[in-house]
Amino acid sequence: MIENNIISTMSKIEKLEIALTTFNSKRALSNIDKDLEILNVGKSSLMIDKNSPKSGYYNRVKGFCEEDIVNLENILNTYSKYEIEPCFEITPNNISENVSRTLSKEGFINVEQLVYMELKELEAIQSDSKIEIFKVTESNAEEFINIILLSNEGMDISQKVIENKKHYFYESNFHNYIAYSSGEVAGIGSMFISENVGYIANDYTFEKARGLGCQKVLLAHRINEAIKLGLESLYTDVVFGSISHSNMKKLGFTDVYMSSFWMK
Repeated sequence: MIENNIISTMSKIEKLEIALTTFNSKRALSNIDKDLEILNVGKSSLMIDKNSPKSGYYNRVKGFCEEDIVNLENILNTYSKYEIEPCFEITPNNISENVSRTLSKEGFINVEQLVYMELKELEAIQSDSKIEIFKVTESNAEEFINIILLSNEGMDISQKVIENKKHYFYESNFHNYIAYSSGEVAGIGSMFISENVGYIANDYTFEKARGLGCQKVLLAHRINEAIKLGLESLYTDVVFGSISHSNMKKLGFTDVYMSSFWMK
């Protein structure tokens, strides 16, 4: 029964993460619009974005397992039409010796692991921090995008892209927040909502504000907002052993599973 509960939660996270990726493709700050397509081959879900052929994020295979080994040639040919080398995201229930050997023979190696986490019981968190949190609205959406650009050095997009995409950052299913310390921007964070659950994402703290507890305050604020919105649970993904991983655990998130990412 415990295993079935874990698999059920994992399936919920996979579905939510696909919804998030689909939304991200629409709001992506890029001079070339994303063109994400999702196809099903066997038990695998293929995310394909021919406009972003180098992106492992937008060109992922989810759900690949032993049963789909017979479909591997078809899967790879589907991507090769667009000169794309996909990323295979393999969950722990699908990893096996046969899957590992098959992907290795095709030149794929395990390059990264991410931990998916869950917060099931949402409880309000009090904070006496002097860090101030402001929600992104229509009035400050462009300011927020400029903050994103500052956090991504070398990112260059046109004013037209900003005008066309800024509405995504204050839609009802995508809540964004800016943290200020002593009147200066300290960090940002997002919460994507699908049905009655949320996904914590896009956490970033500027170097000058690191060590002040900015992300803990941002995270606590989003948990409190999730409670106000009546959400049942929250999910996120982090690098194992990272500061974000530690912060999530301190506020009640628990590990659900770890995915491995196979790329050439």
